[in-house]
Amino acid sequence: MPDGTREVAVFACSHRGGGNSDAAAALVARGAREAGATARVIELRRFRVLQCLACRACAAEELSRCVLAGKDETETLFDVLMTAPVVVFASPIYFYALPSLCKTWIDRSQRFWEARRKKDPWVMALKERPAFACFVAGQPAGQKLFDGARMTLKYFLVNFGLTLTEPLGLRGMDAVGDLPSAAEACRAVVELGRVAGQAALGESGA
Repeated sequence: MPDGTREVAVFACSHRGGGNSDAAAALVARGAREAGATARVIELRRFRVLQCLACRACAAEELSRCVLAGKDETETLFDVLMTAPVVVFASPIYFYALPSLCKTWIDRSQRFWEARRKKDPWVMALKERPAFACFVAGQPAGQKLFDGARMTLKYFLVNFGLTLTEPLGLRGMDAVGDLPSAAEACRAVVELGRVAGQAALGESGA
């Protein structure tokens, strides 16, 4: 059975299956396994995520709970962020940002921000852990191409005790198959997975 204490959770954030960011997620998982860790790819598109209502009920609720809890699968995804020793995000870049489904999920994490603001013991007790990202963009240029996604992901993950390292950004990966056919880029993504796997082993004390 997979050892959850050494697992790298890889979030595949594309709305479309079989594209370049899915290929990146698979390569990350491969690298993590080569490092001796286990890896699980979680495709966000397979989960039902409702939009945040901006009701601020979590700000007043004693345990910062969301009124939508149990009505979709958002909390299942949050559970991974709270427990995985290492997480990796493999995401396409849409208009200098993360895809809408991923951003909708991020918006639902408002309750974790509120919990940290109130210093709720359950969130303050979360262990500090590393996080990684691979961003895949069709655009071949743009000095700030990955900045928006990086900042959004960074401040999302900090509420779970996760610190984002500098993301790997891949440019000019537009058509299906562009990444698998780019040997150097594939090596870079596998190496990212190896680093994540080594981090998971270090987190487990292995």
